Amino acid sequence: MLPLSNRLIDGGHEMQVRVYYEDTDFSGVVYHSNYLKYMERSRTEWLRHLEIFHQDLAKEDSAFAIHRMALKFGPPAVIDDLLTVRTKLNKLGGARSFLRQDVLRISNEGEETMICGADVEVAFINHGGGAKRFSDELRAKLEGSVSSQL
Repeated sequence: MLPLSNRLIDGGHEMQVRVYYEDTDFSGVVYHSNYLKYMERSRTEWLRHLEIFHQDLAKEDSAFAIHRMALKFGPPAVIDDLLTVRTKLNKLGGARSFLRQDVLRISNEGEETMICGADVEVAFINHGGGAKRFSDELRAKLEGSVSSQL
């Protein structure tokens, strides 16, 4: 069996997740809130690939926090599905990043079906909760993940 992929792509990151029994509800489909967990894992893995680690941010009393998220659901995923979570940075502000995240089922022929999509606004904050501007180093790492779209 091949390991699940987790890699940088042009403008962002992709990772695969397998749907397990624990992810499903009584009807056998993925419970809606689990898509948010898949997206969270993908954002974290993307940051790790950029060498941005939550423990390092915590030492600077900093963190990322979801400020706003708009979701759209497509057909459900079911047990044993292999899903791809794609994270793309669309825009970077002074203390906010704007992402697009899609949970996709990709057929053997490469056809993509959006299972759940989200426009995500992420705030960079102090541990006290107030907005904090990105440092030059952090901004350079985030911008380095993006092609000419910024």
